[in-house]
Amino acid sequence: MIRNIIFDFGGVLLDLRPDRCIEEFKKIGIPEIEQMLSMAHQQGVLDEMERGQLSLQQFCDAMRAAHTGDFIHEGKFRRMIPFMKNGKPIPAPTNRQVIQAYTSMADGIPPYKLDFVSQLSREGYHVSALSNTNPVHWGYCLRYFVEAGHMPTELFEHLWLSCDLHLVKPDTEIFRVVLEQSGYVPEETLFVDDNQHNCEVAESFGIRTFCAPVRSDWTGQIRRYLI
Repeated sequence: MIRNIIFDFGGVLLDLRPDRCIEEFKKIGIPEIEQMLSMAHQQGVLDEMERGQLSLQQFCDAMRAAHTGDFIHEGKFRRMIPFMKNGKPIPAPTNRQVIQAYTSMADGIPPYKLDFVSQLSREGYHVSALSNTNPVHWGYCLRYFVEAGHMPTELFEHLWLSCDLHLVKPDTEIFRVVLEQSGYVPEETLFVDDNQHNCEVAESFGIRTFCAPVRSDWTGQIRRYLI
């Protein structure tokens, strides 16, 4: 019998627009974001942010360092040409521009999903959240909870953020910490995530899982696990 439910945040509760994020970074001269940004697992600077290893200023500085240009080949040599817009070089982005491009990933939380989570809590289920996230995205997305009339501290018994734990999914250690801190019995726990690898690692601990299709209404499917 399922008594505990752990929800992922981005991709499950929060709708994501990685395509928009990539385009916004390209506009400010950072096309490298496409290599850094993996829906399976963030790379480089983004991974460091999700592990809570960088301050906001360090993150902006690191992204500015990626603001270079395109390389063209001239015989045996390569020469860098700056990114251009309307015939002019794109200047290095400001902190504000970097943050705006980064938060453009978030595309809102359908209120019915938060209503569903709240209903599960009222029915007596222990509901928590486990998210690979960072202070920039998490702080930005709090508005969606406010707009829906649900605060995270009221919805979730435990709220595990990778940037606070200094661990990210699919690291096995993060699931070990979750089970130790919560006291949840793995066989009585359902983990809902949009990444199959994350689910597979959770299953190795005996946790039941549901891999939720992105931008979908999975509420009915969750109910079938609770019968």
